[in-house]
Amino acid sequence: MEEQYVKNSKIADSTVAIEEYVPDLSEKYQTRFTALVEKLESTLPHNRNFLLEEELKRIGIESISECADIDLFKYMASISLLKDLSLQGWQFRAESGKLYLFMNEDNLDDKAHIRYRLSAERNAQFKTESVKRFIIRMETQRLFKGEQVSIKNLIGNKDVLIQNIRKGSKVCDPYIQLVTQDKDELTGIELSDIWRYFRYTWAIPYKTMPGRNLFYLVRDRAQKYHPIMGIFALGNSVLNLSVRDEDIGWTVEAIKKNMQQKVDVSFCEQEVAGTDGGKIKAKIVKTLETDEEYAIRIQNYSNKIMPLLIQNIDAAIGDIYTRDLGYHRNTKYPKAEYIEELINQAIELEALSINNKNNEKNPNWIEETQKPLFKKKRATELAKLLKAKKTFVEAPYEDNTKKLQFLLSKDEGRQAITTALIANRKCKIGSNMMDIIVCGSIPPYNELLGGKLVSILACSPTVIRDYTHRYAQQVSEIASRMRGQRVVRDSRLVYLGTTSLYAIGSSQYNRIKVPLQNGSKLEYKKMGITEGFGTVYFSNETSSMFSRILEIIDGGKKINHVFGEGTSPRFRMISRGLKAIGIRADAFLKHYSPRIVYSINLASNTNEFLLGIDQDVEYGFDIEDNQDVQAHTQYLIDYWYNRWLEMRLKSVDIEKRLDAFDIMEVLLSTKC
Repeated sequence: MEEQYVKNSKIADSTVAIEEYVPDLSEKYQTRFTALVEKLESTLPHNRNFLLEEELKRIGIESISECADIDLFKYMASISLLKDLSLQGWQFRAESGKLYLFMNEDNLDDKAHIRYRLSAERNAQFKTESVKRFIIRMETQRLFKGEQVSIKNLIGNKDVLIQNIRKGSKVCDPYIQLVTQDKDELTGIELSDIWRYFRYTWAIPYKTMPGRNLFYLVRDRAQKYHPIMGIFALGNSVLNLSVRDEDIGWTVEAIKKNMQQKVDVSFCEQEVAGTDGGKIKAKIVKTLETDEEYAIRIQNYSNKIMPLLIQNIDAAIGDIYTRDLGYHRNTKYPKAEYIEELINQAIELEALSINNKNNEKNPNWIEETQKPLFKKKRATELAKLLKAKKTFVEAPYEDNTKKLQFLLSKDEGRQAITTALIANRKCKIGSNMMDIIVCGSIPPYNELLGGKLVSILACSPTVIRDYTHRYAQQVSEIASRMRGQRVVRDSRLVYLGTTSLYAIGSSQYNRIKVPLQNGSKLEYKKMGITEGFGTVYFSNETSSMFSRILEIIDGGKKINHVFGEGTSPRFRMISRGLKAIGIRADAFLKHYSPRIVYSINLASNTNEFLLGIDQDVEYGFDIEDNQDVQAHTQYLIDYWYNRWLEMRLKSVDIEKRLDAFDIMEVLLSTKC
C-alpha cells in the first residue's frame, strides 16, 4: 500500500497515531541506523520490508564473527521490531534522517486488512521446522485398526452432507469432546494434536496460553470418523475491562448509577417562536419511579452494598499473611502511621523482589510468602486495604444510604469503594470467570452455521461441569503465597467473556438468544467496544531478541516467571524490551483494532453471585448429575439445529456452497 506523505510534519486527517522511531543505540549502531533510514527514505514502500530483512541477515552474519553484545542485540531488535510494526499496518515516513511511524484509521476495521496484519506472524510459524514436521506428521497416513488414516479423515465429507440434505436425513449429529491427553478412539491421533492442527487454520497466530485452560472439539457423529465441526477454548479472563466491570457492578460508576433516580431521557425537535419555522433539539427527562419508590430502592440497595464493601475489605485482609508485618488482626481502627510504615516497607523490599527461582511442585507456603517479592506485595496490599477500612470506619452516619452517598461524594471515599470492589473482583475473576479465547467452525461446517453451534456449546452445561470438576481442588498459587497457606478457590463457572476479531462485530455471536428450560436465556450480550493492548503482532524473533537483551541487563537472569508478578510474562517481557531499546511501550502495544466485547451469564443470578450478594449459583440444572448435564447440553444442540440449521437449508443454496468446498482450503501443507 502506498504511503501518504505529509510534508512539514503535518498529520493527515485519517492518522490516528504518529510516533518518531528513535531507538536508544550506541554510537556505532546509531550511525548504521541513520544510514538505514536514509535508504528507507529513497526506497519504494513495498520494498522496505525486504530492505529490513536484508539488514537483519547482514547483521546476523556479522554477529557470528564478532562477540555479540547488548549493543548489537539492541540494534537487531530495533530492526526486527520495525519489520513487525510495518506488517501491523504502521506506515513509514523518512525525513532528513529521521523516521516517523504513523497509523491511519483506513482499514483499521477492515476484515481483510486485519487478517493480513494477523497472518504475518502465523505464516512465519509455518516456516519453522517444528511446525512443518508437525503438519507433515498429521497429514501423513498411518495404519490404525486396519485402516489408513490421517487428519484428513477428520475434515467433514461434503458429499455425505449433500447426500443427507437430499435424502431429508439428519444432516449432522453434533457433540462436544474435552481435549485430554488421550488419543482419538476413531483415528488414534492425540486429541491435543487434532485441536492444535485445526487451531493453525485461524488467522491469529497460535500461541500457548498460561493459566487455566479448557480445549474442546465439536464433532459430527453422523459421519464415519466423527469429523471436526469446530473448536473452542476457554482461558483466563482479562483482569481489567471497564465495560464488563461496570455491567457487573464492580465500579464506582456502577454504584453511583444505582444510587441515582431512574429516568428516561429522550429528545425531540421543537419550533422556536419568531424564527419562521426554526427548530431546536429539546431534551425530555421523565422519571420512572416516584420519590418514595426511589428512596425505598436506594435504601435497600445501600443496605446490601455497604456491608458487602466492608466484608470485602475484611475478607481480603484475612487472606494476607501478616505475622511479619506487625499487624494485629482484631484492629478495628487502622492508624495512618502504620499504613505509612507498610508503604515504606514495600518500597524497601522493591530492590529485593526479583525472584528467579522456578515454582516448586509442593512449596512451603510460609517460606514462599516471606520471600521479598511476596512480602512486598503483602505490605502494599495491606496498606491499601487498611486505608480503605480507615475511610469506611471514619465515614459519618449510621444510615447506610447516607454513608454511601457521603463516600461517593469524596475522592478518598470513592477510592475506598474501588479498593473494596477490586478485592472481591480479584477472587471471582480468577476462579468463577473465563474468556472464550478460540471459537469457530471448520469448513465445510461453516456453511451450516457451525460457528453459531460452537458459540452456543462453549456456554453449555457440559463445559460448566468440566471446568468445575477440573479446578475443584486447584490450589491458587498467588493466593497461597499471599496467605502463607494452601488456598483453593471456588470453581463454579458463572460467566464467560469474549471479543470480536473485528470492530463491526461477529456474525457468529450476533442474535444468539437461546431460551433455556429454567426460564432464563443464553445470550451473547454486547457490552461495548475496547481497543486493548497485546503482543499478538510481535514476532518470535523480536521476542527472542528482547529476552536476550533483558537477560544481559538482569545479569544473566531470565525474566521472572514467579506467580504473582502481575501481567503475563510475554507481555511484561515485550514491554520491558521496548523500554530497553528506548521505544515507548504503550505506543506499540496498543492494538488499534477496535473490538466488540461480549458477555455471557451462565447462571440466572450471575451478577448477584459475582458481587457476593448470593452464595449459591442458580444454573437451572444439577451440575453433579451427568444425565441432567447431558440432557441440557443436547437441548442446546437441538435448538441450534431447529432454529439455525433448518432455516439455513431453506434460505440459501446450501448444496451449491458445499459442493464448492475444496479440502485443500483446510490442509495446512498448502500454507507451508
